[in-house]
Amino acid sequence: MEFKRFFKKYIILLLIYLVVVRFIQPYGLKLYYTAVSNPIDNPNTVELIQSITTLVGFLINLIFVVFMIVDLKSKKLIDWLLILVTFLSPGIGIALFIVWNYYKLNEKNTRHNNGYK
Repeated sequence: MEFKRFFKKYIILLLIYLVVVRFIQPYGLKLYYTAVSNPIDNPNTVELIQSITTLVGFLINLIFVVFMIVDLKSKKLIDWLLILVTFLSPGIGIALFIVWNYYKLNEKNTRHNNGYK
C-alpha cells in the first residue's frame, strides 16, 4: 500500500513539472511575442522571461531532490546517483527512482517471505 502512495506522489510531482516547464515556458514566450507589436525593440524582456523560466525549472528540480532525500530510507551510492540524475533531468530521475524503490520493495518482500532476515 505504501508503494501506491509513493507512486502517486511522484507521478503528481512529475506532471506538475511537465506542465510548468514544458508547456508554460513556450506558450508564455509565444503569448509575449503575440502581445507585443515589436519584441525586437526590447530584447531585455525576452531575456528576463527566459531567466525566470530557467530559475523556476531549477527550483522545481531542487524541490524534487529534497522530496527524494526525505523519502530515502538508505543512503547507498545508487540513491545519490539517482538524486544527481533527478537534479539534472527530473523526468528520467523520478522514473528511475520509482523503479528502484519498487525493486527494493520486492526484494525486501521476497526475503521476508523466504524467511531471511
